[in-house]
Amino acid sequence: MNKALLVLDIQNDFLSDNALMPVAKHQIDPLITCINSIIMKADQLDIPVIYIGNEFEPKQFISNWLRRNSAIKGSLGAKLDERLIIIVNELYFSKNTANALSNLELLSFLTENSNQCKGNR
Repeated sequence: MNKALLVLDIQNDFLSDNALMPVAKHQIDPLITCINSIIMKADQLDIPVIYIGNEFEPKQFISNWLRRNSAIKGSLGAKLDERLIIIVNELYFSKNTANALSNLELLSFLTENSNQCKGNR
């Protein structure tokens, strides 16, 4: 794998009508439409689509307060937005910091698959 599409933070607590940390309402539909278009194109080109979402631990009291308790692990708000196209063989990784590469499982997955691809050249 030398290419992958990373889809980050397209979650209920940021995009739904009941979002706890909403983006501007007028930006949501164009954003979802654009992302879905890119996902479909990636799927047609056999480029893996990797979904990444915030899942903050409930015990992060101060940080959660600053984030208005959005995207708490296990909550409805942490789930991917239902308007998002989910590829059948979806790959999902969570994160609890701003940096998606802080998830060692994601980093390991990307590294392992990158090495595999290099070995097949």
